[in-house]
Amino acid sequence: MYEKGLDFDTEVIGILSKKGFVRRTQLIQILKNKHRGDSGYSEKSINRKLDSMVRRGIVSKLKGDALKKAGINIEDGRASYFTLKKSDDIRRHIDSIIDNISSDNTIKQKMALKELERYEKHCLLNPSQLDILISLLGTEDIDLIGNILRIVYTYIDKKDIEPYNKAEAIKMLRTVLNRYPKPLPHNHKNLRTHLIFLLGHYHDYAIVERLKKDAEELDNLQEMHDYDSNYTANVIEEHRGELYEFEEKLRLEGQEEPAQFIGQVRVQAMIHLGMHDDPFKQNIADVRDF
Repeated sequence: MYEKGLDFDTEVIGILSKKGFVRRTQLIQILKNKHRGDSGYSEKSINRKLDSMVRRGIVSKLKGDALKKAGINIEDGRASYFTLKKSDDIRRHIDSIIDNISSDNTIKQKMALKELERYEKHCLLNPSQLDILISLLGTEDIDLIGNILRIVYTYIDKKDIEPYNKAEAIKMLRTVLNRYPKPLPHNHKNLRTHLIFLLGHYHDYAIVERLKKDAEELDNLQEMHDYDSNYTANVIEEHRGELYEFEEKLRLEGQEEPAQFIGQVRVQAMIHLGMHDDPFKQNIADVRDF
């Protein structure tokens, strides 16, 4: 019995180490699916063992306000999640350094941001903490801006955690894009991309404005891929009429490369939305058939 209990503990610790937070119902289902037909893995038995792990201080159970504090947004107020007890301890550590991000000292700010990234698999920021990060995008330190955008992008894109004040977030993202409207050198090349992807995520019209200016102002447009994503696809397709007329204007003026660029961006958006066949995939299929 001892070894079986130890194996159960080890398995749960392994799952939570990878996922960070797991809803009770999901964790139970994972264990039941993995141990179909095994004794000791009925729902009642699993619940009993999980509660034992809570009592022994191995895992923590989060409900209600504790979930919001951990950055987990749920609609079901009765839901409970499990996390490793050490994750609770890490959260207290992260909460203790979050004030450094608002410091006027850039060394403290950058150290705090590195710590957030170091523990991102074990501790989630909550929406109000994302608001704090976004508020600092007004800094003149481009390295700091790049670090903040990378973290915010990861949370919104990978972890599905949004800032509380979305209107302020959009406003700040627009401001930074206006400050850095053109592609930056290699060590900051992702900064503008993250801005465009995030504004696209919020369906903001600034994407269409920037796209048109890029067509008119930038060289090497064939190397531009900032608009080729699921994030920007909807807002580009929604403004199909405006972009069609803009492409027509460019062609009438003899500006073939910018016009071609606008047309390609629109096709890429349609491909991402499933509205147009991907010619690259079609060419591969044709070669295989041949």
